[in-house]
Amino acid sequence: MRTLLLLSLMMIGAVFTADLPTWPTDFRWSSAGRVPGYDCIIILELADPHTWSDNYLCWRSGKTNPGIRWQSWGPISGMRCIRILETADPHTWSDNYLCEPNNSPYKFSWSSAGAIAGKSCLQWHEFADPHTWDDNYLCANSQLQQREAVFPEDFWFHSAGVLSGYDCLRILELADPHTWNDNYFCWRQEVRDPGMRWSMAGPISGMRCTRILETADPHTWSDNYLCVPHSSKLSFHWSSAGPIRGKRCLQWRETADPHTWSDNFLCV
Repeated sequence: MRTLLLLSLMMIGAVFTADLPTWPTDFRWSSAGRVPGYDCIIILELADPHTWSDNYLCWRSGKTNPGIRWQSWGPISGMRCIRILETADPHTWSDNYLCEPNNSPYKFSWSSAGAIAGKSCLQWHEFADPHTWDDNYLCANSQLQQREAVFPEDFWFHSAGVLSGYDCLRILELADPHTWNDNYFCWRQEVRDPGMRWSMAGPISGMRCTRILETADPHTWSDNYLCVPHSSKLSFHWSSAGPIRGKRCLQWRETADPHTWSDNFLCV
């Protein structure tokens, strides 16, 4: 039961960022079926008669699935969703949503009146639909313009919820009763997503993992790992007894935990 619960928590909202498609260069829109060499999700409004059955949002094959989903009857619970709305179209477009995992780096926005200034946009054009589907754009901050995160300057460990202005990875040990449900390892939103993942059940296959261990804590910390893609420049080291000499370190402190969580540091 514990294993199943761990897997469920790891999967909710997870983005496997080892090699996510880059926005917008690895994405394509098609109003005429799937694009060869790309993986796609169908963008379908059943009530619209203007050939929406063959419209797809696609990303380059071989890249990690970004976890994007479409729903034509409201937002998807547990995901970050934007409404895809064309007010000039009478065919029930008011409840159509494009959703991404909560820790996705894309942070999509939508415009039905041209590209959004300052963002990188991909046009959604359905030629057969007369209801002004020629000026609709899905936009996001271009990952090509984002710099790599610098450790420790761009990172923060927070033991009291998600930090404003940061994207965060939840650091959770279910067996520990000392308020670990609100601990997050965060990085600035203006930097490229470093692709980290957390595991409470051993290292993650296909990633480079560092064990996060506090030997004084009896609550099953021996199998907790922070993982990064093999391509990452972040080569983490962990210390439960102060910062490591000669390395750059960031303190992980949970003040509510009495088991010596006052001298733990993540270092590179």
